[in-house]
Amino acid sequence: MEQQIASDRPGTVNLNAALDDSIWTGRQKLILALIALAYLTDGIANQSMGLAIPALMHDWGMPREAFASIAAFGLLGLTLGAVVGGMLGDRFGRRTTMIASTAFFGAMTMAQAWVTNPQELLALRFLDGIGIGAMIPNGAALISELTPRRERALALAVGMTFIAVGAMVAGLIGNLLLDPYGWQGLFLALGGIALLVAALLFVALPESPIYLVNSGASQERLRAVAARCGLKLGEGTIGANTPDKASTHRTPLGALFTPDVASSTIFLWIAFFFCLLANYAMFSWVPAMLAALGFKLSLTSLGMTALSLGGIVGGVGCGWLIKRFGSRATVLSLGSGGVIAALGLGLMIMGEVKSLGVILASLAVIGVFSAGLLNGLYTFSALIYPDHARGTGVGAAAAAGRVGAIASSWAGVIALGIGGASSYFLLIAGALAVSVAGVALIRRQIPKAV
Repeated sequence: MEQQIASDRPGTVNLNAALDDSIWTGRQKLILALIALAYLTDGIANQSMGLAIPALMHDWGMPREAFASIAAFGLLGLTLGAVVGGMLGDRFGRRTTMIASTAFFGAMTMAQAWVTNPQELLALRFLDGIGIGAMIPNGAALISELTPRRERALALAVGMTFIAVGAMVAGLIGNLLLDPYGWQGLFLALGGIALLVAALLFVALPESPIYLVNSGASQERLRAVAARCGLKLGEGTIGANTPDKASTHRTPLGALFTPDVASSTIFLWIAFFFCLLANYAMFSWVPAMLAALGFKLSLTSLGMTALSLGGIVGGVGCGWLIKRFGSRATVLSLGSGGVIAALGLGLMIMGEVKSLGVILASLAVIGVFSAGLLNGLYTFSALIYPDHARGTGVGAAAAAGRVGAIASSWAGVIALGIGGASSYFLLIAGALAVSVAGVALIRRQIPKAV
């Protein structure tokens, strides 16, 4: 459905205002579905290594500690990709960068099926991580720039939730493929899905009209793309909020430290660091943790599935709760719930509770809260920065989180080595607690109903 938008003053149309005041059209929801599908493949590729580690340990005769460096280099690639991808998206377009990065990480995931030694796997995981990291900030920027203001927090939460959906799908695929086809078949299947989605995005995904107007696109192209997004603009010259600042599309990181956002940037980065330390400690080492508790290989991937299923609920619920109650109360409550749930599971395992059903149910509960916290942080990062620096802002915040994810590669295995599963979950609870403290210190927030 198209919606006629009136000019904000005679002879001009402010595209930001037009989008903010519009209804959420069917075409905009379809674009959200495409971006969510891309995030699904991101989650699939991201979890491929964690799923493959137990099988690689068996085939190569290596202890889990030997894979910490491989996992860390993959996360280093994610960190670099998030920063560079956000800046490339601000410079060359969200759509172009998003499609290229999706195709790239799909190809790199497939290539891991042919590795013969840890060094080759380390190099490919690094390259894979660059593509995975570059896609995330551009997807968030596109969602923010293609959704009416009052629905934006929900749309961002729904889109980001599909990373957890992808991790769940990866766990289910791993459960089906690892025994008959090994880790080689797993990498081929998971990477192939990303390549197919990249082809679909190339055909169906439009560029952000706000990006185009800020980059000096012609009026004819602006109207054509806006129509694809469900907006039929009125007569007059199409403009945006800050075309003079955005026209060059050169957005140094200094734009994130202007007086109105500097403190929010710092505390957002702290919250991201510890939130992703906790999340990646779970996704990287839950299968190995379950294997250490004595569960057979075909069941270890169910831990990721449980976490991801909880993440779907928490991610979508976070967007709805932010819209209804505002960001601070929602994200602080979800983060605190994650701390309590992780502590509870650690204490149960310390008390010799080894039921797979109980552990999986507890992992699902942790997934609800930790995903809600993470989605809230991505929502902050997409909405507190101006249009011309949005990709850079999201990418830099995500990169700060990836540094925490890199630390998780060693933190998780050290915690498992010191005290097994109980100390592992105490680590997760502590990291989530610090993230919650960072959220409490963020000054800029998303108001209710925005």
